[in-house]
Amino acid sequence: MSNEKNLSLITSRLLELRDHVDSSYLFPTPEPKARMLIKANPFAFCAAVCLDRGTKADIIWTIPYWIQQRVGHFDPQRFYKLSLEEIRELFDALPKKPRYINAAPITFQDITRIVVEQFSGDAEAIWKDRKASEVKETFLSVYGVGNGIANLALILIESAYGVTFSDLDHTQMDIKPDVHTTLVLYRLGVAPRVDQKDAISAARVLNPSYPAQVDTALWFIGREFCRPSNPVCFQCPMHDICPKVGIVGSRLWN
Repeated sequence: MSNEKNLSLITSRLLELRDHVDSSYLFPTPEPKARMLIKANPFAFCAAVCLDRGTKADIIWTIPYWIQQRVGHFDPQRFYKLSLEEIRELFDALPKKPRYINAAPITFQDITRIVVEQFSGDAEAIWKDRKASEVKETFLSVYGVGNGIANLALILIESAYGVTFSDLDHTQMDIKPDVHTTLVLYRLGVAPRVDQKDAISAARVLNPSYPAQVDTALWFIGREFCRPSNPVCFQCPMHDICPKVGIVGSRLWN
């Protein structure tokens, strides 16, 4: 099979898989009420996605729920009145903490300030009737948020909140190159290395009209099948077109 045809097959398989991944999977948490909070409260979503740095997803998406359980609300207007020290106390009391525990309260205070001061306390206004580039710039203005998190925010906003950015916006929307997406793209033979920049470039090659559209499927494959060690190759929906699958069912690592 030619490389061009193989890339086309990989893309179509990823897009097909994306359509079968339930949006609730994107917010993994052991507590169903935590997922409900994320879906129902746009500020909870914004706070969690901005904190998503080097911490397991099930912890990140549960943090707003733990805070709500402690203070009885998840209202940006009320958090806005807290000092940084009071926010630090909230984070210190979490049963499980974000990796960057010193930076997390600053990030939380910053996204709270932006929502209250720029969007009158309505977090959904960050993306409502706005271009993807504008939404991304807003997230990038939050302390500690880089391109990866800002890209993830755009992807999840479309998946979870029924927003559809324009086709022109889509051409500029990249994947979040995390531990899952970078490894899967490398093993599929699309990226030359397990590298963030290479992963972004590979996704652009696969689906130039909307690179981020393959993110969900890549992340799902990475979490469920294509693990760094002991991957479950022959349960993976890509096993028949993955060059790293050996003829006897084992991975050929290099």
